Amino acid sequence: MATKKANKKTCLACKPELAEHKISDFYMSKNPMHKDGKVPWCKECIKSNSLSESGEIDEDKLKNVLRQINKPYYKDVLQSAVNQYKKEHSFVPENEVKYYGSDIIGLYFKNINSLRQVQAKSYEDSMKEGFVRKPGVNAKKIEVIKNTLSPKEEEVKHYTDLGDFIVTDDIIDLFGDGYSTTEYKKMYEKYEKLKLNYSLQTNLHQEALATYVRFKVKEEEATANGDVDEAKKWYDAAQNAADKARLTPKQLTKADLQGGINSFSEIFKAVEQAIDIIPILPRFKFRPNDALDFNIWCYINYIRDLQGLPHCEYEDVYKFYDKKKEEYIEQYGDPYGIFDDEPTEKNRTNVKKFITLPRDYEDGDDE
Repeated sequence: MATKKANKKTCLACKPELAEHKISDFYMSKNPMHKDGKVPWCKECIKSNSLSESGEIDEDKLKNVLRQINKPYYKDVLQSAVNQYKKEHSFVPENEVKYYGSDIIGLYFKNINSLRQVQAKSYEDSMKEGFVRKPGVNAKKIEVIKNTLSPKEEEVKHYTDLGDFIVTDDIIDLFGDGYSTTEYKKMYEKYEKLKLNYSLQTNLHQEALATYVRFKVKEEEATANGDVDEAKKWYDAAQNAADKARLTPKQLTKADLQGGINSFSEIFKAVEQAIDIIPILPRFKFRPNDALDFNIWCYINYIRDLQGLPHCEYEDVYKFYDKKKEEYIEQYGDPYGIFDDEPTEKNRTNVKKFITLPRDYEDGDDE
């Protein structure tokens, strides 16, 4: 069973129900981001998304596919593939060679993987080199197969500026292997934005949000490319993931809309999880500037007095406090040690004697 699974790979471009293929259905890749040594799209999807209806290679479509699977595009290597096909199929009239785009693409990938100096390069690498492998070669003079896009479709398009964005191992672990730098940047930015309003309480919550983000970015790319069928496919997948992860507005609870805090215990938990707060708090916990315990006791008795109730004893306050602390630790634990060597316990006797301050109170040192 394990062997059968190992010989399978999921295509990121196929319909979900048809996405599993044999390993041999994928082109090889030396790109270090493709850890399994294969590109993330199957051969059929690469070809079908790179060709016109007549079977010709559409240069713009091919570039878009290579950008998404993060493989380089070199015009001179593509031209070499065309020349190779002509030589190996001399019986095909020269004016009909262009209709064999599927075979030419196969030769292109074979050549890219056999050229040591470019086999590990990305689409961005080839773009920086002007889509030409040999330095000094004028790309405009190289004969390539013409694209079949209409003038309207050839309008200037705008793409995400990668800036100094770096794909880290953590990002790959979160979203999976096989995406381009551009896709990782889009997914990471969307994930960071959405997680501010989505409580990542467990690894399952994190995985659910990452799944939604993957599908959503794919939907946006398909929409930008004008591929309605693809956009609809990824939209449905994203919506399904959103429903399961409770990300849709109709599924947000009152607690979600209020920031997820409904009680003091949730405030304490939020404080513990927030960055930079816990490292700062101890100096205030262990260096009180007034007898806070005494103030709390006075406030409680003030409220009871207003309600016509008898005053409570100092011990009653801490009985209630100890009970709630025990419940809190039982539910959330104490991962940051906020209750270790707790000063409220050792100071109770002093406070009971009416604000006998700690010996080091006058030091004024916050350290």
